[in-house]
Amino acid sequence: DFKGNLSDLGGPSANMYKMGGKDLSLCKRCKRPSCIHPKVCPNLNTDHRPLLDIYYAVDSLPEIKRSFIGSGVRYDLLLHQSKDATVNKITAEYTRELIARHVSGRLKVAPEHTSDRVLSIMRKPSFGQFQEFKKIFDRINREEGLRQQLIPYFISSHPGCKEEDMAELAVITKRLDFHLEQVQDFTPTPMTVATTIYYSGYHPYSLQKIDTAKSEKEKKQQNMFFFWYKREFREQIMTLLRRIHRADLIPKLYGKEREK
Repeated sequence: DFKGNLSDLGGPSANMYKMGGKDLSLCKRCKRPSCIHPKVCPNLNTDHRPLLDIYYAVDSLPEIKRSFIGSGVRYDLLLHQSKDATVNKITAEYTRELIARHVSGRLKVAPEHTSDRVLSIMRKPSFGQFQEFKKIFDRINREEGLRQQLIPYFISSHPGCKEEDMAELAVITKRLDFHLEQVQDFTPTPMTVATTIYYSGYHPYSLQKIDTAKSEKEKKQQNMFFFWYKREFREQIMTLLRRIHRADLIPKLYGKEREK
């Protein structure tokens, strides 16, 4: 019954196939918890050529009409500028190939949040990088005559995230014309830094005290900002914004008539 369309030619991070340390002896001595945060490690091989070769090989099969990427893409790696000009050229080639030929109408990405402070705790890139990638995505769509959507994934109640952060997320995503669908409330997961912070109240690396929304009320208050456009949340959101002294955000969400 196969019709020739592959729904997801990817993995947990769709564009990190065969990426690893160039010099593994350096990796063995490295104490950084992440190869890509706060900046991409210069010893990380960010060459997208092995993945491009797979895309081309799959699409050349006579039984295949289209192959799509359904997994989340690390757009920070697509924006990374290597010291190797050839790698940068291949990254640009991969980005166009991905957007022009492997999106089934919607491309999933995970900016996670808009607050750089919260993103730093998550070990994720600045939200500014997502906005930069969106411009590239929109430009390639125009050039290719395509009408595709970028579907961002966000999370509420992450350790370090406050109601004010969620309110600003609502304003920023509204400005970008997003009505969010791919959202989640933080759930502790074993063996992660975020869960260590959730249970201990401290960041394990800096020993900085970090507060986390834990009660059902706190978590619901953060989560409702994703759905600021729903009528049933308007009054609750405006009341909360006044309580946290951020009434300045009300007209940005609901217009000047809602400010008072």
